[in-house]
Amino acid sequence: MSQNKLFTGLLVGAAVGVIISLFDRNTRQDVVQKSKSLSDNVSYYAKNREELVSRVQQQTEKVQNLYARVSEDASYVGEKVNQLKELTPQVKDMALETKDAFTETKDAVMESKDDVVAAVKEENPDPESPLLDNETDGQGAGKNS
Repeated sequence: MSQNKLFTGLLVGAAVGVIISLFDRNTRQDVVQKSKSLSDNVSYYAKNREELVSRVQQQTEKVQNLYARVSEDASYVGEKVNQLKELTPQVKDMALETKDAFTETKDAVMESKDDVVAAVKEENPDPESPLLDNETDGQGAGKNS
């Protein structure tokens, strides 16, 4: 019952919309012109049915060709999506491996830094003393005696 009311309401609304739009002179002229053109086309194709059949066949071929191209494109896109699905975990694994390698390198650099700092502190407890032995005896390149 509600569908019947809905359909009736749509028809009434459409009819009211058409009537209101026809109040505009340009719209009326456009409707009359297109109606005449439609009438002329119908009468022409009624007399020339072979041409109508030919045009319908041409349009059918165009639609079939378009459908074939769209199908090919859809297949291609589907293949690429599947390849991407397969590739994504590999890229993720590579990124994680690279991150781990950088983390290990950073840890090794930090350990080396700590070892160097510890070695410097053990050999040179005085922060004012030079780091190289040749500078301690007064003949270093940095001293002018």
